[in-house]
Amino acid sequence: MDKQRIVDLSYSIRGDMMVYPGMSRPVIEWLKRVNQEGSNVSRITLEAHTGTHIDAPKHFIDEGKPIDELNLNRLIGKAVLFRVKDEPRGQRISLQEVKSAGVEIREGDIFLLDTGIYRFFERPEFNRFFPVPTEELLKWLIAKGIKAYGTDACSVDPVEEKKKSNHHLMLGEGIPIIENLCNLEKLPEKRPFTFFAIPLKIEKAEASPCRAFAILELSLIHI
Repeated sequence: MDKQRIVDLSYSIRGDMMVYPGMSRPVIEWLKRVNQEGSNVSRITLEAHTGTHIDAPKHFIDEGKPIDELNLNRLIGKAVLFRVKDEPRGQRISLQEVKSAGVEIREGDIFLLDTGIYRFFERPEFNRFFPVPTEELLKWLIAKGIKAYGTDACSVDPVEEKKKSNHHLMLGEGIPIIENLCNLEKLPEKRPFTFFAIPLKIEKAEASPCRAFAILELSLIHI
């Protein structure tokens, strides 16, 4: 009997999908079709921050590592999840909330924030009311030695914040950020589960769409 279950944490890329404000939607074109040319061949044009994706340090730190130079070890490993219980309303998630929930962070963990905003995907609220972490929380996570940060939100900074201070803080420490995760509600709020986020190897790029997923031990599945 299989003692593991895989949970897909990535959105499908579609031509009509919701994107971050100001971004272009993907364009998916058929160049060949089986009934005409004997094979199916498509061309995809999309921004690097489309759908579920990874921000490399180079996104805001010009001398930071691009996506093709990121050590994949940073994007694979044991993950810890904190689930926001309140309805998403653009609130800041504090260090005290995470500590009070008894979340145990170890050096080398990947931290995942389930804000609940996924319930509003494809609706205007998704890009407006997603919770974001406080600076205090991020500094604590950095001090704990996390190797990556993931969220179901489209950003770690409010859309209207021009300084993007949370991005600068995390990426300045070399910590990649995985955004637009989905299905986090299917993950347990306890250790351990294994998380993967696999980017395309795009030379010198600041980001890449990725396939993210988790592997759960059946003993942890209670939902």
